Amino acid sequence: MKMKTFIRTAALLVTAAVATPAFAGGVTIAQKDDSKLKLEAKVFMGLTDYKKTFNTTALGVLKNGKNKYSNTRTRSASLDRAYLGIKYYFDSDWMMRITYDVNNESKAKTNAGLGKTQQVFLKYAYLEGKLMGDAVVLRLGQSHTPWIDYEQGLWKHRYVSKVMSDTYGYDSSSQLGLGLKGKVDMFHYFATVTDGKSYSSAQNFKGGSTGLDYKVRVGLTPIEGLTVDAQFNNGFNGTKSSTNSGTRQTFNQFMVTYGMGHDFRVGANYMSDKRDVLATNKRTKSDAIGVWGWVNITDKIGAYARLEEQKNKSTLTATQTAQKVKRYVLGAEYSPRKNVKLSLAIDNAKTTNLGNVTNASETARRYGLFSEFKF
Repeated sequence: MKMKTFIRTAALLVTAAVATPAFAGGVTIAQKDDSKLKLEAKVFMGLTDYKKTFNTTALGVLKNGKNKYSNTRTRSASLDRAYLGIKYYFDSDWMMRITYDVNNESKAKTNAGLGKTQQVFLKYAYLEGKLMGDAVVLRLGQSHTPWIDYEQGLWKHRYVSKVMSDTYGYDSSSQLGLGLKGKVDMFHYFATVTDGKSYSSAQNFKGGSTGLDYKVRVGLTPIEGLTVDAQFNNGFNGTKSSTNSGTRQTFNQFMVTYGMGHDFRVGANYMSDKRDVLATNKRTKSDAIGVWGWVNITDKIGAYARLEEQKNKSTLTATQTAQKVKRYVLGAEYSPRKNVKLSLAIDNAKTTNLGNVTNASETARRYGLFSEFKF
């Protein structure tokens, strides 16, 4: 590279980084004609007290020779998520994106025995193009699934709590495949055909599943502020094999929300999940309901809450009782400046009849300081 070209390129990057204001979509670090290169990052970090209480009595588990409650407690800092992404806009209609995700995975010791808990995953790697304006937009590659990112945009407090379909493992946030999305007047939609595996375990053609997953979200905004959405998922989550084994999932979700801009939003969800194990013809069923909301009291101070209940609806034996989870999240938020959020919050989940065993229970509670900072 000639010295003049190098100096000119370096000056452009420095000027863009300093002069371009940070915002939710990242910062522009280079631009030429209609093409634009943007860099973005987001970090979730917490300073929390986590306690789990487990009633072993009903399960006949002994601690110190006696049936009783067992407790675990952790007080620590945690880096829950760190995203780094690049977006390149070819023009106003076509773009590509690559985003990496650093995630604390306590189970993961897969990197050649290194035993590192902070794993780096490829979250997104896709091409997007407008085929018919905003009405038909193509997604090709490892991209968002139709629902989770959409609801997170309405909930706005992912750094404290996931949305329900993500929390209870009904859906994953990114998968490899093909998608079409769009909006026309009050109608919007997003449909995908994917390999069914989560982004952290996407496969290639040598180790892939023989089944495809189909996910659809359709919605309406009939009046300003009101959203009505439905989700329909059908597939094997990457478990189907050529020997006709695997587990088929049929998942439906409905959600209604209402809000006004940055002032407030409230929402309610209902979801139903069925899993059929092909090899044994065994079916498991569960459903969940939830209500949530947030309000900004001032430009810098807000509050939010979630209330959820999930229940196992599978056929039980005479000695079993359906497992149930009740969860609540309460928090107060302070934003000292744009793109920085700090929250004091509590997240409490109690599971009763754990494993469908009557009176077995587990309570997990996390409270403390949660934060999100991004550019």
